[in-house]
Amino acid sequence: MAWVAGDPLQGGKYSIEKELGRGRFGITYLVKNKKGDRQVIKTLNDDLLNSLNQLERGRLETMFWQEAVKLTQCKHKHIVQVAEPFKEGEHWCLVMEYVDGVSLADRRQQILSESEALRYIQQIGEALIEVHKNRLIHRDVHPGNIFLRVRNGQPEAVLIDFGLALDFDHILTTNRTKETSEGFTPPELYAQSIPTGAYSDIYSLAASLYVLVTGKTPVSALKRKIDNARLVPPKDLNPEISDRTNRAILTGMKLDPKQRSQSMREWLDSLGLTGETPQPQSTVVPKTNFNREKKINWTHIIAAIAAIGALLSGIAALIPILKPSPPPSPPSSIKSP
Repeated sequence: MAWVAGDPLQGGKYSIEKELGRGRFGITYLVKNKKGDRQVIKTLNDDLLNSLNQLERGRLETMFWQEAVKLTQCKHKHIVQVAEPFKEGEHWCLVMEYVDGVSLADRRQQILSESEALRYIQQIGEALIEVHKNRLIHRDVHPGNIFLRVRNGQPEAVLIDFGLALDFDHILTTNRTKETSEGFTPPELYAQSIPTGAYSDIYSLAASLYVLVTGKTPVSALKRKIDNARLVPPKDLNPEISDRTNRAILTGMKLDPKQRSQSMREWLDSLGLTGETPQPQSTVVPKTNFNREKKINWTHIIAAIAAIGALLSGIAALIPILKPSPPPSPPSSIKSP
């Protein structure tokens, strides 16, 4: 049964404020903890649980627990933070950070500059590298699951909603068309018994970049595969973007997973996004100090060369002294007549 505003959880540790949303798998609630801080709690959808037999329900709850524990290990500044899961009655719950901001989907009609779009894509890509290190796949990357929050006066992207996260190389055993996001889901997630991998999230992130720089949602992978629908190159819609970005998007959205980049790092590198580590700021050195430093260095070098030369000369002079004398001839055992 769904919770309503005012319902306490964990003996009053959390209090339900309102329901934020629901999907086939889960329901998301906005809650307040005892300190008055807002957090998000996700739980499995009762409608789904009630539609399963006991074995299927137990399996789903086990998967939810295992994946929730793994998500607590995905620590990254661009991933919504997840706390340890708990059980409330018969419901497994996952406590998550509440991100107070707007999603990139709210800015869909506004075409972003290439540099701004790439900044957000890099942040989410770096977050997904951490997810993939923990053998998880998000499976639902799209602008609606990328929120912008302000930190240190600058907007930054945060990846939320891991409700569809799956183990790496998980084999899909049911039809997943009800769990897809039109335009962002790769073809392998529409089918049955097909393994997924990092390349699945690459497709979705490339499609998200497509939207940010064109303002248009790309044609779905299903229509491309079944109806042979054409994916319009993003540069045709926005000639201002670079050829490199255009190529990276098209490569990331290849229908054949083997033709995509096989790791998120590889795909980000193809965009020229080599890492978030800030470059050290350049320091201006006064010209006089720089020149003096150069002279001192050359002086040291010349002195070192001279010293080495003197040492070698000394060694050469000692060679005749140190050279051992030839051994004496052995005494002759033949007597003179």
